[in-house]
Amino acid sequence: MRILFLGETYRADAQTWIKGIEEVSGVAIETKEIPKSAGRVSRILLAIQFLISLLFSKQNYDLVLAERATSYGFFSLLVKTKIRVVAQQGITDAFPENGFSGWYKRILQRAIYTKADLIHAWGYVMTYAMLSSGASPTKILVKPKGLNLDKFTFSERVKPKVFTAIVTRSLYKIYRHNEILEAIQKLKKNGLILNCIIIGEGDQSEILKDYAQKLGITNQLNWVGRINNEELPKYLEKAEIYLAVPETEGVSASLFEGMAAGCFPIVTDLPANRAFINSGRNGLLVPVGNPTILAESIHLFCNNFSSFKEALLENRDLIQKECDLKSNMNFFYSRYQKLIKN
Repeated sequence: MRILFLGETYRADAQTWIKGIEEVSGVAIETKEIPKSAGRVSRILLAIQFLISLLFSKQNYDLVLAERATSYGFFSLLVKTKIRVVAQQGITDAFPENGFSGWYKRILQRAIYTKADLIHAWGYVMTYAMLSSGASPTKILVKPKGLNLDKFTFSERVKPKVFTAIVTRSLYKIYRHNEILEAIQKLKKNGLILNCIIIGEGDQSEILKDYAQKLGITNQLNWVGRINNEELPKYLEKAEIYLAVPETEGVSASLFEGMAAGCFPIVTDLPANRAFINSGRNGLLVPVGNPTILAESIHLFCNNFSSFKEALLENRDLIQKECDLKSNMNFFYSRYQKLIKN
């Protein structure tokens, strides 16, 4: 059995998929990806070089796993393989949806979805873009990748003197960290001090640190930077609140990690999050681009901490039922094997 993974192997989501399938299959997965580059022109040249290397490769595989339909999913069409599996990353991989970029990405997305043997949707919200891009419903498999629940363990929270939030999304504009900082400042002005652990890196790193200084909240923030996913549970244990306010969302493994560890989720009101969060019950949903309501939601939780404790246990039960890594990966691999045999 030869399995090839096409995607950015440094990403936690990719590592979860690779390691999960390796463990249940006993097969060491080979990987290929475009080398990192800062410049736009060099990235395009490297992508062309990568495409050519796949096109002229003589390697044959039993199975190819590819992340993101509009990039590595499309590249997988050039690989000689028995079975081709692609996973969508966002609510659609044709993002942004407007303009020239959206137009050509929809073409790439349609090309792979009509050719793939199996399409992973980590949640039902992803299936609409798949179906509109020509995917056969019989090829779509809806189930989250899952978490290693031996590592992401639940710990019951005791009401602290000062609450701590955690943010685990990369420092890019799409994740709107600036609004989280603004919400922290608003809380401070209203007499509530909120500490915040910020994990990740990105092109907004220095901009956000400068902005935090301008807002006068630097001493409330712990900028951890990028970490190995193995280290994440120890940081989650230190926080009572999980924050994420992106403008778009697929199905967030980061949200599952926070829920599994016992953090109370306050996240953007998006279809993917509504599937797991009943606002006011096991989390709070906030509108995109409104730091005032975000601050009010954090304040609501902190002032009513004890009334939400039961919901945190329910979140853990939900994750154990739907997101157990070993169980889900065994299910995926059995599907891959069935496709190969057929």
